[in-house]
Amino acid sequence: MKLCYKIKIIFLSLIFFTECFSQDLSRKEISVSVDDLPYVSKYYNDVKYGKMIIDSLLSAFREFNIKALGAVNTSKLYELGRLNYSKLILLERWLDSGMLMANHTHSHKNIFTITVQEYCKDVIEGESILKDLLKDRNQKLKYFRHPYLFRGENKEKADSLSNFLKERGYIEAPVTIDNYDYLFSLALEKALIMDNDTLISRIGCDYIKYMEDVLKYYESQSIALFGYNIKHILILHANLINAYFIRNLLNMYVKNNYTFISIDEALTDICYQSKDDFYKNLGVSWLHRWAWSKGFGDDFFDGEPDIPEYIKALIKN
Repeated sequence: MKLCYKIKIIFLSLIFFTECFSQDLSRKEISVSVDDLPYVSKYYNDVKYGKMIIDSLLSAFREFNIKALGAVNTSKLYELGRLNYSKLILLERWLDSGMLMANHTHSHKNIFTITVQEYCKDVIEGESILKDLLKDRNQKLKYFRHPYLFRGENKEKADSLSNFLKERGYIEAPVTIDNYDYLFSLALEKALIMDNDTLISRIGCDYIKYMEDVLKYYESQSIALFGYNIKHILILHANLINAYFIRNLLNMYVKNNYTFISIDEALTDICYQSKDDFYKNLGVSWLHRWAWSKGFGDDFFDGEPDIPEYIKALIKN
């Protein structure tokens, strides 16, 4: 009886392994999320640029049948203490185009520099406008995206935040493909100021190449950690580099045999149930958080693509 029981357990384990991983090995899927809505720019802050950014992203997302998650900092909706309705309209356009929305806190504070209580207050402050927008469309605010991908530098702080978010009904929106799109965007803004079309084109080409290298890096990290390529969640920002080159970027994922899924679909992957004991003063991909929690050494994280040196020089000047 004992032998038969052991054989049955092994058989069921093999079935579980097959069901969990065979589909993942044959399919490449990615969910798109966009942080810092309504838009973010250092030098092009006028709402007309914000409209261009949102319109460009939404047009591409409709073309590629993407249901993106947009993470909002509600402080960006205000100017001199007053709500700017032109910026609010951008969020309405986002939702009316079928996209999803997440709370990204009111003012994008760094949890490492403040108390959990102060941080939670900023989370609550970010809710009111978003809840009203969603309620008008028979939806609820359920996702939260951590600013800087910071969750707390110690267990007590991270657990306090996690418990607070659960109590308010939030699902934490993880990221498995992190990147430096915001540095490319800052370099692009410098090139636009210089009115240098050749440099703009070069930045765009190198951005797509960089993002493809990043994709392949995280694919390899996923396979090394789980034995298969997970349902990924990509982070982008509502900035000019993505406004200018979003179709090139999405075509790159299609070229690499990816299909686009919602974050709801991505989170059905069993990997998102992995233990997370990462408590450091860092914001990293959840793949790296899980690897750290599993006890992988520093060499596991080697090989992450870097931005070109000329981009670094551009953003310093």
